[in-house]
Amino acid sequence: MYPFLTFLSLGRNIILLLVPTILLAQEPKKLFRSDDVLKMTLSFDQKTVYNDLEERDLHEATVSWTSEDGSVSELLARVHVRGKTRAMKATCRVPPLFLNFKDIDTKGTPFHKQKKIKLVTHCKNSKSYKDYVKKEYLAYMIYNLVSPYSFNVRLCEIKYVDTEDPEDSSTHYGFLIESMKDVAKRNDMKEYDGLIRNQEALDKDNIDKLVLFQYMIGNLDWSVPKRHNIKVMVGSDGSLPIAVPYDFDYSGIVDISYAVPPEGMGISSVRERVFRGLCRKNGYGEEIQFYKTLQPKIIEEINEANYMEEKNRTAVLDYVNEFYKDINNPTIVKEKIDQACRAKHKHSYEY
Repeated sequence: MYPFLTFLSLGRNIILLLVPTILLAQEPKKLFRSDDVLKMTLSFDQKTVYNDLEERDLHEATVSWTSEDGSVSELLARVHVRGKTRAMKATCRVPPLFLNFKDIDTKGTPFHKQKKIKLVTHCKNSKSYKDYVKKEYLAYMIYNLVSPYSFNVRLCEIKYVDTEDPEDSSTHYGFLIESMKDVAKRNDMKEYDGLIRNQEALDKDNIDKLVLFQYMIGNLDWSVPKRHNIKVMVGSDGSLPIAVPYDFDYSGIVDISYAVPPEGMGISSVRERVFRGLCRKNGYGEEIQFYKTLQPKIIEEINEANYMEEKNRTAVLDYVNEFYKDINNPTIVKEKIDQACRAKHKHSYEY
């Protein structure tokens, strides 16, 4: 992402190392270089794994997939439950998982150099939940268009096989999420775990685009200081930290059945948008123009989401078009964004 900075840091070895360093800084690992749906089979003792919600020990599993030449390959893995809300049995029958691999085993596979990776599952077996997981995947894909400081994702069609009852199998969509370490590395940064008191401590361009994205998809389930569904990374050049959002299941664009708005927001549905950016002296005009310019690419991303049924693509498109209708109306921008911003003691933040 920063070839010029890399150029400066290489000193006498510049000629030998400049090109590969640029490639390493920009290109994701093999798993995320393709948007093709990855068809795989995941086999493990489902009852044991799904009931291990406290200790969350590693449990043996196998992952198999069919290569382009038709051959079937298998990889040993270990799995365990992850997450909070979606890990609760009252919320999801199938909780989100971590897939763990031995690095030496992944060579030559789609999972090359993937030691520990998040899997977002379908949560429940009903048709509506199959649609929800695809909508959340699409939200990640849209944010990829907004910022390189974002998680890459890979859509999967997964056959779940219970090793205690191999006849008990079912196939569902899910998606894999790039690790935070890899997001930071390809952007020539590292993850930052230090205190972030509020949005003002972050890079302005990054956070202002992020809050408008959250407004666009109708997501209120995030917090910078609490690090709730937000990761932070920082470069070595002294610039302000960068925020990276994730977990969009509570957003209006997904509209999953268990999602409810946070208390105190004064809304009754996650479909209602509430702006949560800081007040800016000059408003959000530049960022709004950025999103207007990006509109054709976002609409194209939605229209080409052939993994979704047409009615779901239409529903997502309608919701996003409501956002564009808002930001093309100066009165709504003033009332719902520029004057609905967050500021303590009526202070307007600026850099």
